[in-house]
Amino acid sequence: MESDLKKTLNKNLVGKGLRNTSVDLSVLKYYKQYAKTYAEIHNGIVVLSDLTANWSFTFMGAIAERLHLSSPDRKLEINSIWEDFLLARVHPEDLAVKHRLELQFLDMVKNIGPKERFQYQANSVLRVVGKDGKNMLMSHQIVYLDTSGKEFPQLALCCYTLLPDREDQHGNNNYIFNQVSGEAYLLHKQDVKDVMSQREKEVLNCVRGGMISKDIAEKLGLSVNTINRHRQNILQKLRVRNLHEAISIYDKMYKQEDDSQ
Repeated sequence: MESDLKKTLNKNLVGKGLRNTSVDLSVLKYYKQYAKTYAEIHNGIVVLSDLTANWSFTFMGAIAERLHLSSPDRKLEINSIWEDFLLARVHPEDLAVKHRLELQFLDMVKNIGPKERFQYQANSVLRVVGKDGKNMLMSHQIVYLDTSGKEFPQLALCCYTLLPDREDQHGNNNYIFNQVSGEAYLLHKQDVKDVMSQREKEVLNCVRGGMISKDIAEKLGLSVNTINRHRQNILQKLRVRNLHEAISIYDKMYKQEDDSQ
């Protein structure tokens, strides 16, 4: 199941208007070569997404070995704009921030003139699980590419590269950047807290207290089916396997906020 953030992004990125257009093949070929070269030079992973076709081209540098992915020489083509083979390894908290930043980025560049919108990129720092089970820090950059099409955006380029272990995870690592003027725009901090709904928080707190779905339904005045749907949404939004892991993530993301109220 997709998260609400991902669904919103997907709706904005591959809407009906875009699906009725196509990218010039010579332009697509040019950017595919650029993506391949970037991945090789920076030893990273580059994903070129054709939003008009809901299709992606993935190029892998040497970092793929540390992630236990396919050979660096292999090029993957995905019937989606989402590189889930990699996003599934991203820490849930970082993934939520990444999606929030991308929504802010898309809303921002859509309201910028066509001559300037391609000067911007969005940057995130992500904790990604490697093949040894340990987290590594990776930089994620996204830019929208100039295709001269009437609809925008048609092509997106995502670049993942390794960061030093000493990188400050608590600094301002998530921002939108004008590559020409040098202006930076930080992620709206209030948006980061909106990953889970208030009802989902209430359900998770009930689970923390040892309550089963039937008891939670009676307490909140909802049906058991509704409670079970909330439970599934919690797992899916936080990208965890069970509610025990969800509670652990909840503590990291929300406990400080709840205690201050």
